[in-house]
Amino acid sequence: MKKWTSIIGAGALAFALSACGQTATPKEDTNTDPGKEEKVVVKSDLTVQEVMEKANAASETQQSMHADMVMDQNIEMGEDIQEVHSTIDMDMIVKPLAMRQTINMQMGDEEMAVEMFMTEDGFFMKDPESGDWMQLPNDMYEEVAGQMAGSMNTQVDFSIYEEFADDFTFEQTNDEYILHLKGSGDKFSELMKDMMEQNMPAGMEEEQLDLISQMKIESIDVEFTIDKKTFFTNHFDMDMVMTMEEEGQQVKISQKIKGDISKINEIDEIKVPKEVIDNAVDMNEAMQQQQ
Repeated sequence: MKKWTSIIGAGALAFALSACGQTATPKEDTNTDPGKEEKVVVKSDLTVQEVMEKANAASETQQSMHADMVMDQNIEMGEDIQEVHSTIDMDMIVKPLAMRQTINMQMGDEEMAVEMFMTEDGFFMKDPESGDWMQLPNDMYEEVAGQMAGSMNTQVDFSIYEEFADDFTFEQTNDEYILHLKGSGDKFSELMKDMMEQNMPAGMEEEQLDLISQMKIESIDVEFTIDKKTFFTNHFDMDMVMTMEEEGQQVKISQKIKGDISKINEIDEIKVPKEVIDNAVDMNEAMQQQQ
């Protein structure tokens, strides 16, 4: 069932929101301290659609970012249950693509940490078992860079979200817009499948695409917060339950993802440490030696 971790994890982050008509309700102040004054909401009359259009335009100016994410997955197939807990710490520059990423993953009693650097100096990954650094082929950098550049330039088609206008709650604080969507049913399943298929890496196996096409969204609860001044997304929180059939058995995936995005356009350079470059083993050469 390990393939579900990569398939569902990648697709969940592709989900985007939009709707029409309603303006944001001032978020109710939960401050109960009588010694503190209540915050006065600086009200905006923008609609959800207008906020998302501005957020989409702002994303085109996003050149770098830092992200911290926590992902919990529970995958059930018959009596077999797999629980996966992952944390992701990532810095990224869009052009030219550069990335530093650390993923810590726990599956049952197994723990694994994966570190990687991807810059024009090369694509380096730390072997989680040996602790040795490997340099991956240059064409892998070019392939990943091409895939990510293509997905980042994809524009949101707001027309496909019009049917969700009545499903949204839309609030605002002094500093942020809060978009919240909760629902279930076939229309959410079709939307999620479309999003996953559009944002999956190129070269996916036909079997994996078939599995996505069978997916049914049992429930989804997702919230985004968008900065009022910059229209950059600061935080997202998604809970989702999906089911599908595989080999005559029902597979149920429960997934929770939380992400904080910061340092937008503040990261100017990502460098691969000298000791990594000096000590990295060429992956192709290492594989040839093992044969």
